[in-house]
Amino acid sequence: MTIRPLDVTGVGVDLPDPVDVRAFAAARGAPVDGYRGWKWACHGGPDDHPSTMGARALDRALADARIPAADLRLVVYCGASRDYPPSWSVATEIMRLTGATDQCLGIDTTAGCLATLTGLDFAHGWLALRGGGHAAVVAAERWTHTVDHGDPASSALWGYGDGAAAAVVALDTGAPGRLRFVGAEFCSRAAFNGYVRIEYGGTRSPLAPAGEDPHRRRVVGRSRDEVIAAYRDGYAGAYAALQARFPSEPTHLVCNQISPGVVGIISSELGLSDRTTVTGHDTGHLGGPDVLVGLRRYLDEGRRDRAIVMAASASFAFGTGLLVADGSPESQTPDASPPAGPAGSTKGVTP
Repeated sequence: MTIRPLDVTGVGVDLPDPVDVRAFAAARGAPVDGYRGWKWACHGGPDDHPSTMGARALDRALADARIPAADLRLVVYCGASRDYPPSWSVATEIMRLTGATDQCLGIDTTAGCLATLTGLDFAHGWLALRGGGHAAVVAAERWTHTVDHGDPASSALWGYGDGAAAAVVALDTGAPGRLRFVGAEFCSRAAFNGYVRIEYGGTRSPLAPAGEDPHRRRVVGRSRDEVIAAYRDGYAGAYAALQARFPSEPTHLVCNQISPGVVGIISSELGLSDRTTVTGHDTGHLGGPDVLVGLRRYLDEGRRDRAIVMAASASFAFGTGLLVADGSPESQTPDASPPAGPAGSTKGVTP
């Protein structure tokens, strides 16, 4: 089955003002001499919520794509943060705020920091089954309030930031895209589920004990060496599957992660060291929005690589996606079906 690439026609971001991470933690009594994470992180204000930041990012992406919200057939929300618990829909609220019609469908998904790649893949297949059209993939996070910046044990999370990004995509509309998304491949490490989590608010522990912060995010149960090994194996597996499905020679990587060191591991594992758009020192680790914030920067810099890899992950899953320049051989006739056998399947390459 051959599916034409998905045109990325507009990218928009919405980022609150950043704070100096070391100064912010030091002001809360934490020692910061050993901190090696992102220098700055965006911290949202009282009116910066997943839906409001996501709507502003989508408005900018629609302006970039030069289409009205009424043209959208689908809005996929890919953030883990929410204004209210389910079944309240962030995607549908973004539709309301941007003026999408009732003929558009809003769907909320979650896959941690990996979710934007899964959202692009989802929108690609959804549009293909319906004869094409326009869709939006929106990711937003507001999670700085879940991090204890006064706790040295939480220093790996100090660089988390708040913000949103959106991509307007199109299939078979006749409008050329800035870049073309041909597909993504994924690799899971289910045993690492829960490595970073908020303990309270779910069905297991719906209420926090007296004196406990119900929003606090914790890192639990894994050594640094275990995590690094999992990230190396996970990204290598996802990238091997991507190259088996779409033979190409990417020359650039768009990636941001929990720390500069993790980005270095990923870029080295993919063979793209020193050829990476990284946004963390300006924004912090934004989760799902990271790859689209990086893509917006890539476009603003005027780069023109023929093939670009986007890489993202949660602790429990890893993904790489391929973007190609319009007119490149890869953008013309990609085969969306993985080749037969384990070389083209995520099962065959999962560590």
